[in-house]
Amino acid sequence: MLTADQALGMIETLDIAVFRVETHSTPGDRASFLRVQNLARSVLGRYVYLEVGSHLGGSLFPHLIDPACGAVLSFDPRPTALPDERGEFIPYPENSTARMIAVLGEQLPASAMTKLTTFDSDVSAVLPEAASSKATLAFIDGVHTNQACFSDFVGVLKFMETDCIVCFHDANLIADAIINAERLLDHLGIAHETVFLPDTVAVIGLGAHASTVRDRLHPHSLERAAYLEHSQRKLWSHIAKVHSPELRAEIDRLRSETSRLAEKVARMRAERRLGARVSRIARRLFASLGKRADRIRRRLAR
Repeated sequence: MLTADQALGMIETLDIAVFRVETHSTPGDRASFLRVQNLARSVLGRYVYLEVGSHLGGSLFPHLIDPACGAVLSFDPRPTALPDERGEFIPYPENSTARMIAVLGEQLPASAMTKLTTFDSDVSAVLPEAASSKATLAFIDGVHTNQACFSDFVGVLKFMETDCIVCFHDANLIADAIINAERLLDHLGIAHETVFLPDTVAVIGLGAHASTVRDRLHPHSLERAAYLEHSQRKLWSHIAKVHSPELRAEIDRLRSETSRLAEKVARMRAERRLGARVSRIARRLFASLGKRADRIRRRLAR
């Protein structure tokens, strides 16, 4: 088990070995998580951490063991599977708060665990009075659809101090939600700056921390326009690759249906032509019979 001093040394040097609990993130992501944590420690001093979507608690761990973090709030409704923008459902078996606490408890002292407050609920459904203090650093890593992520951002704001930092994981999947969050902040008149860090981490500084995020994290960030364009293209490519068998099957079904409809139309046209021919013959026949009947009536009349 790591001591707080050992963990602190690893956090300050961006040593991702400090993550002693499983987390669904890349090494680059984890280094960025620590970079943001260091920013919070240096700028905020003592901070309160809020997280949406904790699963096993991997991204909670560095904050729980950090002496600078005074409290941790975790919001997770604990679904067994999550949709994302790729049109897939990602399974999360045995996804429970009890399991997370047990896993974290094996790696952390009891004093660190007392910082943790959990909510088995969507953050939007919890009243701000439920938290004992406002957070200054938030991490959104819940359902990776644009709709859900933007909803999480709106829900998180009520738990945050005016001057705060909000991070998003898997920014490559939910870029539209991040852009919508920026537009909301514009509408509310809240100063903000956004940077994208390797590999898929977005960080928004709000209020007084807008300039902090810009000045301290921009040197380590990815170029915004290129990152967003690359993410969009990669997302579309993934969707096409994953769903191409379904699309091909649907195209084949539509082709077959089109062929059947074409045959039906051809039969109907043939039947219509035949009907028109029969009608013409019938008209000529009835006309001929009518003439003969007239001649017969004239002869009988003599």
